[in-house]
Amino acid sequence: MTKRFFLLALVVTLFLPKAHADEGMWLLNKIDKQLYELMKSKGLELKPGEIYNPESIALSDAIVAIDGGSCSGSIISDMGLMITNHHCAYGDIHALSTADNNYLEKGFWAMDMEQEIPIKGKTVTFLRGIADVSDLVKHVIDSLDAAGPRGLFFMNKVSSVVEERYKSNPYEKSLSSEWRGSKYFLYFYETFADVRLAGAPPVYIGAFGGETDNWGWPQHKGDFAIYRVYTSVDGKPAEYSASNVPLKPRRFLTVSSKGVAEDDFTMILGYPGRTNRYSSSFEIREKFEVLNPMISSVRRAKLEVWKKYMDSSDEIRLKYADKYFGISNYTDYAKWENLCIERFDVIGKIEEREAVLSKWIAANPQRVEKYGKVLENLQKGYSLKADAESHKGYFQESMVRGAEFVGIGQRFLGVTRFLEREKLDSFDLSYPRAKEFYDIAMDLFASADVAADRELFKVMLGYFTEKVPDSYYYPSFKALLERFDGNTAAIADYVYDNSVITDRKRLEEFFSQKRSVADILNDPVVEVVNTISIREYNQNLSKIEDESGISLSSQRTAYTKAMYEMQNEMGLSVYPDANSTMRLTFGEVGGIVPRDAVKYNYLTTTAGILEKEDTSNYEFRISDRLKAALQAKDWGRWGRDGVLYVNFMSDNDITGGNSGSAVMNGKGQLIGLAFDGNRESMAGDVFFVEGYCKSVSVDIRYVLWVIEKYAGASNLIDELVID
Repeated sequence: MTKRFFLLALVVTLFLPKAHADEGMWLLNKIDKQLYELMKSKGLELKPGEIYNPESIALSDAIVAIDGGSCSGSIISDMGLMITNHHCAYGDIHALSTADNNYLEKGFWAMDMEQEIPIKGKTVTFLRGIADVSDLVKHVIDSLDAAGPRGLFFMNKVSSVVEERYKSNPYEKSLSSEWRGSKYFLYFYETFADVRLAGAPPVYIGAFGGETDNWGWPQHKGDFAIYRVYTSVDGKPAEYSASNVPLKPRRFLTVSSKGVAEDDFTMILGYPGRTNRYSSSFEIREKFEVLNPMISSVRRAKLEVWKKYMDSSDEIRLKYADKYFGISNYTDYAKWENLCIERFDVIGKIEEREAVLSKWIAANPQRVEKYGKVLENLQKGYSLKADAESHKGYFQESMVRGAEFVGIGQRFLGVTRFLEREKLDSFDLSYPRAKEFYDIAMDLFASADVAADRELFKVMLGYFTEKVPDSYYYPSFKALLERFDGNTAAIADYVYDNSVITDRKRLEEFFSQKRSVADILNDPVVEVVNTISIREYNQNLSKIEDESGISLSSQRTAYTKAMYEMQNEMGLSVYPDANSTMRLTFGEVGGIVPRDAVKYNYLTTTAGILEKEDTSNYEFRISDRLKAALQAKDWGRWGRDGVLYVNFMSDNDITGGNSGSAVMNGKGQLIGLAFDGNRESMAGDVFFVEGYCKSVSVDIRYVLWVIEKYAGASNLIDELVID
């Protein structure tokens, strides 16, 4: 059976404040008996109420969303320890690192709570309840519609009215729609803001194999990191304070050291970010033909420039490590997604689904009236905007998200707009807007390399002038091209040789005296950014939509609702797209046959780390200390028959946001952390391919070995309950 996301409600009692007891208590999205029996037959030993139950303690009380849902995590001790992926903690570890004390390279381990490092802005959020408010929301929408036309923030008004109805509930509230408004759920959350780093392995463990192994198999990553959540003395959420105490959680996960075997039941609870499995064939075709090739090519070119300079200097590597890490992930995803869309004929399969939808619509006059033109309108709408979408995309990738010193030129230009608005003729650093820009520019010298950025701008400017027609250029930018005979490399050198932004001394000298608006407008960086604006691209897309009379947003909504209604009517399994709300997915441990004559096992071992070791390749180098530990094979209680396992594969259905999610066995015990998918699953955002979509997880036994045997942080092990 295909593994799907399920709304977290197997047998779920609705959480309502006592003030609304008159509205009743009812079951929410009760899973049918057949599906529950299937989960039991695969190895689930829990009752539904043990997974989620707002009236009692359940597994879901140990699951958290990190930083609003960018990653998932789980509480693993009664003292608030929280475990997630190393790549989820990468930005924090990078921010704490300096050239003299590089935690990315050497790792970090707090040997007691006093050594834990507070992470400013870090949050973890617990789900405290769910309410099905579909009828209430639809009533509110009808009432507001009767009062006048919908504005830009219409759904914000709807959400406010709904949340007011539940104002006596003490938790944060978030309204979420499923199937583009077919159903609505109100989620109740509690967020804690004092989160401290407690442990993280070095990158040669946490990110071993790097970009080369990303989305691949076999992998050998120790992709984990540990934080601790703190509260006020009375157990309430609180900002950082030295007087705060470790969280006493409602529930924490116990750990299984018994490992996994083929066909073992696995269950994941987490916060998957976004899937688009109700995308039309026309939307997927745009992604396949326009968006993914653009993203893959431009971002890959950007990464190649950065990598060249990162390989030349440890100082530059530290500057770009987090940025490179963040961009490389989706760059590869776009490439592999296209390969999978083609390999598995995803567009063809969606077209087959749409043929069924078309017949279903045509069979009923009311459906014809409601949905009769949706497929035709989608086809026309996407066709009309294809070129304009490509031009906007290339502009955004090459100029907006390109060279960083050019990128802050928009902020520099913005100073002139404030000056003009306030009717000021001159400024210096006493002017707040100028001081704000100056500080941003000075900070950039610490986080970016001017030479690397210059080379990057040459590459990005080349993409822009090649892929975006000159009908989008302002006369001043055309003049700049003519001045340098279209030589984009020469334009880049002119900009970086003369702009006050691209040289620290020029920047300091510029702001050391009174300046005028003209002084800013004459800067070469501003010459570039003042002639290129996202506004033109958006206006062109809006114009195309207005002239066609087709709102693609409205048509996508109609398409999804039609699919939802049809599948419901046919008695098919209907699951909502991921949207950063908590979901459950179940599966089984197992390998994969990715192509003819190739079969992958479901487990990797430490032997693979030694096999892959390459001292000439940053992604595959390991420390002498780790190498000696691996060769010594002192696995302690974490090995089995002389072997220590590192990663395993299962067929759980996950996506971005699931990173760091707890992988549990049938008893609800922690057996691993999900951190990646496989390359054969890269069409999973829009289409689940049975037998090929896999989840890659770090085996909790390797995590425990690294903590105890490699890092010597037995204080962390002592907090865990291990079976």
